[in-house]
Amino acid sequence: MKKRKSVVVIAAILALAVLLTPVRVNLKDGGSVRYKSLAYEVTKIHRLSPAIDGVKPYIDGIEVKIFGITVYRKTN
Repeated sequence: MKKRKSVVVIAAILALAVLLTPVRVNLKDGGSVRYKSLAYEVTKIHRLSPAIDGVKPYIDGIEVKIFGITVYRKTN
């Protein structure tokens, strides 16, 4: 019984490691970076936008998705 329990614990740890290990992806929109894993996705937004009346030409912010559902998004 102890052997089976240890196998289950090791399998759970390996599954969590696969689900939570992110891969960095650089987006070609002006400098945004996306960290993506199977369970979540975090995007640091730094997107080039057209300049209007001397306003900052970049959109900066962050977006967090868990299992594909956006839970947080803040841009300026």
